[in-house]
Amino acid sequence: MSGRYHHIFRDPEGADTVVLLLHGILSAPQYFRFLLDDIPQEYAVSGILLEGHGGEPAGLAETDMQAWKQQVQAQFRQLSAAYTHIIIAAHSMGTLFALQLAAQHPAQIRAMLLLDVPLYAHLTAYGAFWGALIGAGMQPEPQDARAFAMREAYSIRRDMQPLQYLRWLPRYRELFREMKHTRGTLHRVTVPCTAFQSANDELVSLRTLPPLKAVPSIRLHVLRESSHFYYPPADEARILRAWKRMLQFKRNDQGRSSVS
Repeated sequence: MSGRYHHIFRDPEGADTVVLLLHGILSAPQYFRFLLDDIPQEYAVSGILLEGHGGEPAGLAETDMQAWKQQVQAQFRQLSAAYTHIIIAAHSMGTLFALQLAAQHPAQIRAMLLLDVPLYAHLTAYGAFWGALIGAGMQPEPQDARAFAMREAYSIRRDMQPLQYLRWLPRYRELFREMKHTRGTLHRVTVPCTAFQSANDELVSLRTLPPLKAVPSIRLHVLRESSHFYYPPADEARILRAWKRMLQFKRNDQGRSSVS
């Protein structure tokens, strides 16, 4: 496992609220760095690194979707036993796991922040071009903010052997099946969710928008200038405002109680 990409865990004494971070395929919990500063110090944080991530390309070929789902379910059970309130922040494939948890355990999840939910996929020329270069070890210049963000999110060590990446194809077939499965469970999601979809997403199709809009518990926003991994400052600020409101649920509950 790379030292740069790893599990995140914080457990302050007396914490009754935990934030669970669920990352996407090829990524890591470190993707959520921009959210961490706003999490109150009295909240616990659990960001799991999915099996096969943060290391050699062979690791991704040797695991599978079922192992990831079992890993997420096991972590959720552990957190449910230890904390009263669970808030989930998820990106990409991680949002599929989050939505499935919400359908199965609505009473145990307080709220969810969903970033770039992949109910339907596509691949743009830009995404294919930079995905191949980054997988081969290319380092984009910071001036290309979209490509640089893609590189920062990519947790797998570089390998110049193309056959290593062909061994990942079963993982993507499994991911497409998981997208279809999640579309079939959306109607059962009653947990309050705030979802942000990127208009310039290289990997997620805008066909995802209508199914999300149809779920009453999901508050949907479209980020006009963002891509799958990159949120320009104005769009990131929108996400952070929603995130801060979500994290202040105790204060909001107290306010409603005092009014009533």
